[in-house]
Amino acid sequence: MKLLSLFQGLGVTFRHMFRRRFTVQYPEERRPLPPRARWLLNLQRHPDGKERCVGCMLCAAICPTEALYIVGEENDPENPVSHGERYAKIWDYDTGRCIFCGFCVEACPEEAIIMVPNFELARTNRRDMILHKEDITVPPDQKPILAWQGFYRDVPENHGPVTLPLKKHQQYERYLWNPQKLSKEAKRELKFLEGPFEKLLKSGDRE
Repeated sequence: MKLLSLFQGLGVTFRHMFRRRFTVQYPEERRPLPPRARWLLNLQRHPDGKERCVGCMLCAAICPTEALYIVGEENDPENPVSHGERYAKIWDYDTGRCIFCGFCVEACPEEAIIMVPNFELARTNRRDMILHKEDITVPPDQKPILAWQGFYRDVPENHGPVTLPLKKHQQYERYLWNPQKLSKEAKRELKFLEGPFEKLLKSGDRE
């Protein structure tokens, strides 16, 4: 019986020995990532360069693995860091604890947090896995994106306002699951969505 199992295993080896190899020689070769790939967190800015984070700490509160450590501080009226009364003086992110669930992105009321397709987060030292605010804040000239819509499908370049009211967010989620139940008034309110969104609103069908 043991010999039979041994020969069965060797049979699988010999069958694949002469087939075309499909191993990707990483990191010299890289496979294309899915369009909705989301890993590392980044912090966005307003178009004028000020930080979007206002230090409310909702992201740290909802994080199931306590991967975020935030200390908020009052803005200096003469030289504000953000448009709110407060800003995040410390925004530490432990990539070793993060499970990339996206809860922090959905909880953020300022669209300050986004997830980017950067999965190369392995380090030889655990201290190096803790990233600070200056490590993950985007450059001042980078255009803000719609954070929550990135979880559903690709967002066109000209996608309208950056921040949506919670009511519209809920309406759009409801529309994705069952477009027939969304009222005509709500569909009219969502007409600013372009590309695939606009086609969906006109046809009433999901992709």
